Amino acid sequence: MEYIILKQSDYVSEYVSQVSAIADRNKEAFGFLSSSAYEQMASKGQLWIAINSDKELKGYLMFGGTMPTLKIFQLYACRSVKGKGVGKLLLNNLKDHARSKHYHTISARVASDLPANNFWEKTGFIIHRQVKGGETTKRIINIRGYSLEDNDLFGGLAKETLAPTPSSPMLSRPIYALDVNLLLDIYKARPGYNKVIKLMQIGLQGEFSICITPEFKKELERQTMNFADDPVLRLAEMFPELKIENDISSITIALREIVFPCRSSTRKFIQNDESDLMHLAYCISAGVGAFVTREKALLRASDDIKAQYNISILSPDELILDDGDILDISKPLNADFFLEASSNTPEVRNFLRDFSTPDPINKKLFSNSPIGDNSAIYEARLDSCLFGVYFFQKPTKSTGLALACLYIDENSPKAIAAIDHFLEKSMRYRSGFSYRLNLYIGEDQHLTKETLIKKGFFKFEDHYVKIMCNIFLHNKNWNNFANEVKSLCGFSIPNKLPTKKELLNTGLCLTDSKGKVLTLSWFDFETMISPRFIFNSDRNCILVPIRENYANGLLGNLTNQLSLLDSHDKTLLLEKAYFRSCSKASLFKKGELIAFYVSGSKSLQEIIGIARVTYSDLISIDDAVIKVDRQGVLSRQELCKIANKYGKIHVFTFDNFLEFDSRISFGLAKKLKLISNANLVSPEKIGSDKLKILIREAFNE
Repeated sequence: MEYIILKQSDYVSEYVSQVSAIADRNKEAFGFLSSSAYEQMASKGQLWIAINSDKELKGYLMFGGTMPTLKIFQLYACRSVKGKGVGKLLLNNLKDHARSKHYHTISARVASDLPANNFWEKTGFIIHRQVKGGETTKRIINIRGYSLEDNDLFGGLAKETLAPTPSSPMLSRPIYALDVNLLLDIYKARPGYNKVIKLMQIGLQGEFSICITPEFKKELERQTMNFADDPVLRLAEMFPELKIENDISSITIALREIVFPCRSSTRKFIQNDESDLMHLAYCISAGVGAFVTREKALLRASDDIKAQYNISILSPDELILDDGDILDISKPLNADFFLEASSNTPEVRNFLRDFSTPDPINKKLFSNSPIGDNSAIYEARLDSCLFGVYFFQKPTKSTGLALACLYIDENSPKAIAAIDHFLEKSMRYRSGFSYRLNLYIGEDQHLTKETLIKKGFFKFEDHYVKIMCNIFLHNKNWNNFANEVKSLCGFSIPNKLPTKKELLNTGLCLTDSKGKVLTLSWFDFETMISPRFIFNSDRNCILVPIRENYANGLLGNLTNQLSLLDSHDKTLLLEKAYFRSCSKASLFKKGELIAFYVSGSKSLQEIIGIARVTYSDLISIDDAVIKVDRQGVLSRQELCKIANKYGKIHVFTFDNFLEFDSRISFGLAKKLKLISNANLVSPEKIGSDKLKILIREAFNE
């Protein structure tokens, strides 16, 4: 018998009550979800129904999630069709859908004691790791995944590395804008309000950034009798508001054709419709990743909106699954977060076993031999619970190789902070020679994968690789470096350093052993060899004064020369934000080099290190809180002190901070004529001749 898969919400809606009833009868496998959750997923086209020729429901599939992972929430086939391939048919349709939408992975959570594990194994969903379930069931949950990625030398790099746009830093947290009705759910204790609270809790812990649109307060004003003292408004004040200067009317008109193509402009609730469109238009204009709502019309149009504007429309039920203890909103926000040196303890080994670690890591961490002096283990904990382990074995000159692994439970709200900290730690390791870093991660660590690709790693077989260059590149040493790259990684770069015009207009070509060519921009190539850079004949640098207390918070304890390499109590950032007045903002452009001078009459008064600008803009305080949250934001009070009369501040983000071997005092800088008569009270640009002197004095190169 043939079966038909219904996908459109108009056809699926009549089966939603049946699906809800089936799920209620199978709570042991599916947990509990309210009926409204199924309605919302049906509206989005993410609840599919398998029917027979008599239009009887014989199975269903519910899924969701955001790029790059499509998550299966529930898969069910009736007993009457057992062995008839209904489940496989639903899954194959989902695989085709995922490929067409360019997802990388499909994942599913399956309790380890369920017979369904045999089905998942046969359909190609392998176990990536195991996690503990809720305290009520005390189950072990298999995190299963099906990969849709190609696995070639440049696979991840070619498909995922895109030069960051000028309007945003390299790295970011997901940004979710909230519909006003979600806060009304909390205030009125409407069904599902606990999921909205949990969503906010997780956002406040750092997993993503939450904001509201300018339409939020306007809509609230229309719905309340006492707007000035409205409790929902007071709740909303905790979230930054998007600041949009562009005209969004054209976006609103286009959205109306997508979301409400058949609704009359004179209908009773037209104002509500227009408000929904305004919310969404603001989000699109600001480049927000997702709008979180329960509005069915928006959920129904989510695929079309995503295809045209690259913004997701998400339901709270899609983001927060009812998973026992995970949804316990009575628990306080976790605040005890720390990263520290560790040892190869049974707890660490048990944590790593859940990730199915490969042989190279097993030989180092699960053998009877102790960890040597050339290796180190670090751990990340949240409220004393271990959620991340980083292992690093120093490179040897004879092989030119270093080995590392980073295993993170990305369900932790502090996952991004731990990823950034440990990767920055690996980048700051100083060696007397260039080497290849082989880094292993878990199969389901999609945040880690995304970060690795953006920071110059590329996928090779079952791990990620990065070239760790120990020299500044110029015409005289370029050919030797090209040979090192060939020896370390097996691909070729030109034997002659491209000219500045070639770097600007073409970039740099990499060729693998099969002749496949990948072209990287100048910026992306320097990301790949970071933290060093190309030092050609006309490379400039900006000297940036920074207060010592600000520098300590941003870069580390500057009174200790080695603190930037050995800090365990301070979270390191892969990309950092610097906030300043709007003066001389035009000096700062993406890819420019900057050197930090610690200023102040009672400070170090030294030039301490060099870095690279990744983003620069004049923005509002609210935009700063939203846009550079991952890079470290000052308090709103501190930002207000910096802002001009229009409420604008200058922010630039930077990466690849490289501390000088020999710091350069103010007196020496004056003697070397690196500093003008203005004495570095504001940023100064120096040319390539002075940059050459700076590098020579700082690194003896």
